[in-house]
Amino acid sequence: MCRNCVKESCPDRGSCCLETGTYLMNYAGCCQCNKKTDINNIDKKSENDVDGNETVTYKHVCQTCDHVIARHEYTFSVDDEFQEYTMNCVLCGYGEATVSILPDDPRQQRLF
Repeated sequence: MCRNCVKESCPDRGSCCLETGTYLMNYAGCCQCNKKTDINNIDKKSENDVDGNETVTYKHVCQTCDHVIARHEYTFSVDDEFQEYTMNCVLCGYGEATVSILPDDPRQQRLF
């Protein structure tokens, strides 16, 4: 992971969790070749374990010189009544979200 290629290392992205793609607004340019060309996302791996948890990892790589800019990790899991998502990447940032799988989110119910 190269912190010299990004404007801000691991920015807080709130509940934004990207399974694929690149946060280009945070890309300063490749520190190795000094160019700001497109980024390739390579070595994509998706792993599922027996509990249904999924982890997707890949590398953000400079299209010009193959310099590795960052390693991107995305996870998805189901925990009781909620789906949980996380993203961790020097370029794309850190984010996490929890979404109810029920028609009415129990966290949003009001007492009458």
